[in-house]
Amino acid sequence: MTFRERPWLQSGISRKDAVAAIRSDYDSNYFVSGKGDMVAYADDCLFADPFAGFNGVERFKNNVSNLGGLMEDINLEVSGWEERETELETKWRFSALLSLPWRPRLAASGGTTHVFDEETGLVVKHIESWNVEPSAVVKSLLKPSAKKPSNSWEKFFKAVHDGHPGASWMAAASPILRWYAFPVVALSAVSKGFTGHGLPGTFLGTIEGFAYVLGFAAAITQFYQLSQKSD
Repeated sequence: MTFRERPWLQSGISRKDAVAAIRSDYDSNYFVSGKGDMVAYADDCLFADPFAGFNGVERFKNNVSNLGGLMEDINLEVSGWEERETELETKWRFSALLSLPWRPRLAASGGTTHVFDEETGLVVKHIESWNVEPSAVVKSLLKPSAKKPSNSWEKFFKAVHDGHPGASWMAAASPILRWYAFPVVALSAVSKGFTGHGLPGTFLGTIEGFAYVLGFAAAITQFYQLSQKSD
């Protein structure tokens, strides 16, 4: 049975038990995976990081577990652990692969300040600071972890990350033709065969019209790429 399943502990907890519980949470990668028990926290604890701030342990666990469900190969290392009169301050670094088609690696280092309530001993503030700009973290999500891209997704996002629009289009042409333009044009042809009309709407203002335009551009790009390979 966990502390949170024993509600009377919410009225107070010793510093020793609170610190031990927090240590156990770190061992469970709690702020990356959302799998910690987090029994040392007040139910309405404030959670803040460079991206957002809100109250509530259950909300925190739900938010983190949604992202944690996409993570593989999680590595969390605690490099600092300083206990003060009303706070526990940690330093950490972590990395993980995200289960997205281009498999980016998310990595960051920073620290967390756990602020204890003087009466209950529970953590009432959980403040994260990162040693990297949030924009840099977002940009890193565009970069595939593979050194040599092996599929269209990896090629596309590597080109976007590197700021090469031409290469981005080259990588996107084949998926656009295969998964968007061709199916929509095929449906349009079937619709015309049975009803005498294409898909509803005006030509350039619909999915159908956009598919024709993108499909034509993607087909030209594919033809160019094939001709380059044959030279």
